[in-house]
Amino acid sequence: MMIAEMVLSAILFVGALLHVYGSFVTFAWASPELVWSIGSSGLAMLLAALAVLRSRRPGDRALSAIVLSGCVGWAVIVLAFGLVIGNPADPRVLYHVVVSLALAAFALRGAVATNRQQ
Repeated sequence: MMIAEMVLSAILFVGALLHVYGSFVTFAWASPELVWSIGSSGLAMLLAALAVLRSRRPGDRALSAIVLSGCVGWAVIVLAFGLVIGNPADPRVLYHVVVSLALAAFALRGAVATNRQQ
């Protein structure tokens, strides 16, 4: 399972990097939209890093709960973005929602597990 979590984390991280690139291409330099867009990419990168850490520490229930809440929150934010742009089935939206919810499922498993060996 650890390999699957690391792969999903890498996919989320790459998606965040692509989001940064797209932000620079789309928004004017030093615009509020660019700042917020890059900030959201930073959140996705942080979640990806925390998910990798969580996969290496399967017995850490607190870390699992943090990753779970972060990934669910990210999925909600991305889905809200999809609704705002009028296309919740946009590939960018689906990419982040599916990966985030898959990582959330792994984190949920870790958060509710009892007597897990590290």
